[in-house]
Amino acid sequence: MPFKKGQSGNPTGKRKGTRSRTTIQLQQALLRLLDDHLETLSEDFKSMKAKDRASLLITLAKHVTPPALNPDRLTEEQLEQIVEFLQKEKK
Repeated sequence: MPFKKGQSGNPTGKRKGTRSRTTIQLQQALLRLLDDHLETLSEDFKSMKAKDRASLLITLAKHVTPPALNPDRLTEEQLEQIVEFLQKEKK
């Protein structure tokens, strides 16, 4: 049976925006590397030019911080949950 256009073959599959196992493992490995070599990295960091330090920090931040929330990718139910949460916080 062919799939209908715009309809997933597995409607209960992974949600949009869900990070892959590889991405999570890469993030954990990078955090371990930073923890294990923080002193050496700190010395190396101090010897870098300001422009290179800024570039490095921006690159690292992309791997250790969650992506920005894109409201266009949320379901109506998820948006309603956010609104309810914000209303409770406001009180």
